[in-house]
Amino acid sequence: MNSSEALLLRKFPYRDSDYIVNLFTKDLGKISGIARNAKNSMKRFGARLEPFVHFRVSYKDTGREFKSIQDTETIQIFYEFTQNIELFSLGSLMLETTDVLIPKETYNIELFDTLIDSLARMNSGESPLPIVLQYQLQALSISGYEPNLYSCAKCGEPVDGDSYFSINGGGAVCFKCAGEKKNGFIFNKNFVLDRAIMESNLEKVRKYIKLFIKFTERHTDKELKSGKFIEELKL
Repeated sequence: MNSSEALLLRKFPYRDSDYIVNLFTKDLGKISGIARNAKNSMKRFGARLEPFVHFRVSYKDTGREFKSIQDTETIQIFYEFTQNIELFSLGSLMLETTDVLIPKETYNIELFDTLIDSLARMNSGESPLPIVLQYQLQALSISGYEPNLYSCAKCGEPVDGDSYFSINGGGAVCFKCAGEKKNGFIFNKNFVLDRAIMESNLEKVRKYIKLFIKFTERHTDKELKSGKFIEELKL
């Protein structure tokens, strides 16, 4: 029997009373498992196999694709995410971003702790948008998809102040290399690295969040469904 701190990333109904779950665990990274009779067993699972619940999971290796999820124990619940549609949408984006960036059974304690800390800060009332943007950048960096923020993706020269941002090119592109790109996204690395500046322009933070949604989708070849929800809600 193994156990670890965990967060639910996704779950799917399976047969009459089971769930297939994708979990992000502190000790093993992302795992998939089957929680037998999870729909009926309040003692073993209760309402813990839900988004925004930090819990300890016990599971058995089966030698196959899915582990056998045995039990869960609540560590903390981030209640505010179930009460606020904006928090729920932004939190779902963070969970889905984690899901697409992390390969199975590759542990990443740094990212796990960063995610738990980010959710806790948002749950406590801190301004959520800067936290989400910083988490996107940390997740991309930790998982090996870090965008190039400090030098031009084309010529390699250092970039100071404003530049364009190339999703396909992987980061900042200086004005000289960008040429006549009148409708390009104007990017400034100092903005995303300074929490105080971000707090002064939350509308701009929203645009950066949407930029890195597209960046993540482009470089993982996976769609972030929560990104479309955020667009529909005009967050």
